[in-house]
Amino acid sequence: MIDIVTDNHYALVLSLFENSLKEIRIISPFLSKKMADLLCNAANRGVRCSFITRMYLQDFLDGSNTLDGLQNMLDAGVQLYALIGLHTKLYLFDEYDAILGSANFTEGGLSRNIELSVHFKDEDVTQHRLNSYYIELLNEIEKSEDGVINQELINEYKELYIKKHQQNNNLTGGIGVVSIVRGAALDRKARAIKNNPNEAFDEIQASIGERNTDAVYGALGGELEKVTHKQLNNILLKFSASAKDRFDGNKPMEMVAIEENGRRFYISNFSAASEKRAKSVEDLDETFFCVHSYDKSGKHSPMIIGKGFLRQYNSKNDARKKAWFRKYQWLEEYPYYCIIDEANILNAPVNCGIPLLEVIDALGYKAYMHTKDKPEEYPKEKVAKSHQQRVMLNLTPEAKTYIDNRLKELGEKYGCVTYKSEL
Repeated sequence: MIDIVTDNHYALVLSLFENSLKEIRIISPFLSKKMADLLCNAANRGVRCSFITRMYLQDFLDGSNTLDGLQNMLDAGVQLYALIGLHTKLYLFDEYDAILGSANFTEGGLSRNIELSVHFKDEDVTQHRLNSYYIELLNEIEKSEDGVINQELINEYKELYIKKHQQNNNLTGGIGVVSIVRGAALDRKARAIKNNPNEAFDEIQASIGERNTDAVYGALGGELEKVTHKQLNNILLKFSASAKDRFDGNKPMEMVAIEENGRRFYISNFSAASEKRAKSVEDLDETFFCVHSYDKSGKHSPMIIGKGFLRQYNSKNDARKKAWFRKYQWLEEYPYYCIIDEANILNAPVNCGIPLLEVIDALGYKAYMHTKDKPEEYPKEKVAKSHQQRVMLNLTPEAKTYIDNRLKELGEKYGCVTYKSEL
């Protein structure tokens, strides 16, 4: 029998839990504590249970996964696994029943939202293929690093949750994403999510809508329309000019004031191909400005010349839609922008700034977020090339401290020019 399930997921799954005698296998990125209790009850009466989910810290902060539920399941003997890039929902009960579809294993997914799933009952060929898929996936996860959810991983996440939850309570405004993920990375996309904070940002940001329409805190009466947590701001290294068209190192970098409705403001630009990176900017992200130019010896070098804060990108930040677009030729190539809230730029020629290679020589793999945990993979020579073809990179706190100290020294020597947007 094949049945389309639209409005009775919870009742159906509840009955399948109660009637399962041998084994329950479930894949779902989200989990509520109440639904975790069903797995615990089944395990306690001797049913073999396994559960593949995601270990994204933001999911726990937003209430769409639960550390308490995972802890109880681990204590009950449920086998737990983590998979990066997981969006599949599959429920297998003994060898007789399978549910495949979009419903997440939360009270929201099983009862409150309009979800479409397919229930297979006594479909031997389909059941065999789905169970084989689960077993093959599980084998790959078990062979992979970080695939098993154990007590050590849960304890780590409990500490991270408390730390981030306290930090987030001290912040206000916009949606922030905590790009801490753990689990097996079985393909190139998953490895990128695991190793690159920017890819993790995109992955988690893409799932916010999925969380908001199917989150456990919504099913329990929480807010469905927004994410309430915000991370500490990003630390950005934003590049301008280009390796093909370097800025004259003997001249100071002066920011161009844009005028609109009688008010002046300053912008940091992104190419048409880099709109995705512009969208990753959070409100008041701390930003170090780096210009493709020359150092004092005349050698090609990105030069850090100051710091400031960017405002969050929005859909209106397209210069092609503005009356002032034709005034500035460079906007043809770099039409997208974030408004610079405030910036302090060295009052000196660009070649008096900080060569990026100096930062790399001092910190090596500790300079960037995507390299900081991989000393063997990122020798200095490779780290030094990380900026190539990049419009922006995420810096580590160590890099921020180093650059801040150097900019303070140079600021005392040369002074700074302050630019502040009036918008």
